[in-house]
Amino acid sequence: MYTADALRERYARTSDADLIALLEVGPENLTAESRQALAEEVRRRELKLPPSWAGVPVTSSYTQGGIGQRTYPKAPNGPRFLAYLLDGLVSFGAIAVAGALVGLSGFFNGGGAVPFLMISAAVLWAIYYNFTKDGREGGQSVGKAAMDLMVVNTKTNQPCSMGESALRAVVLFAVNLIPVVGWLLEPIFVLSDPDGRRLGDKAADTQVIRTSDYSSRR
Repeated sequence: MYTADALRERYARTSDADLIALLEVGPENLTAESRQALAEEVRRRELKLPPSWAGVPVTSSYTQGGIGQRTYPKAPNGPRFLAYLLDGLVSFGAIAVAGALVGLSGFFNGGGAVPFLMISAAVLWAIYYNFTKDGREGGQSVGKAAMDLMVVNTKTNQPCSMGESALRAVVLFAVNLIPVVGWLLEPIFVLSDPDGRRLGDKAADTQVIRTSDYSSRR
C-alpha cells in the first residue's frame, strides 16, 4: 500500500486531466491515504472538486516549499530530444552557414579580416543562444516552442529566467568536459529521473514540462 507521502509525490506528477479522472472514481472507492493526497493536490492546483468530495478534509500543509516543488508530469523524451536537435540547428547551424559563405566567397583564399569576423560572429551567437535559449519568453527555446515544451522553476513556478538558463548551460558544459562518462551523464538523468530533471535542472531548480501542462496558478 502506498503511503500518503508517496501518493503526494505521485499525484504531483500527474496531469490535471488524470487527476479529474481519479476524482470521478469517488472518495468512497479510494483508500484514506489516496483520498487525502488527491484532495490536497486538487485543491492546491485550484481545480474544481465534485460535490461528493466536499467533505474530504485537508489536514496537512502540502505546499511548494516541500514535496510540492515537483508539480508537473515528466515531459516526453521524444519531443525533448527533437527540441534539442532543433536548438542545435539554430545555434551551430549559424557556424555552418558562416563557414559555407566564407568558402563560397573565396575569402579563405584571399585572406583578410572578413572571414575571421564572420566565423567569430557565428561562434558568439552559438554561445549566446545556448546560454540564454531557455530564458526566452515563456521559458522556451526555439526548439522547445516548436515541441510544446518549456522550462519552469519548480520553486517559484515561473518560466525559466536568463540566469537559470545560463546555470543549466554551465552545468551541462562542465559535465561534458568529462570524456565519455560526462557525455552520457545528463541523458541518463533525463531518462531515469522521475521528473526528467538533469543535473543542470537540479542546480537551477528547473524542470522541462509540456507547455499544455503549465498552470500559472500553482
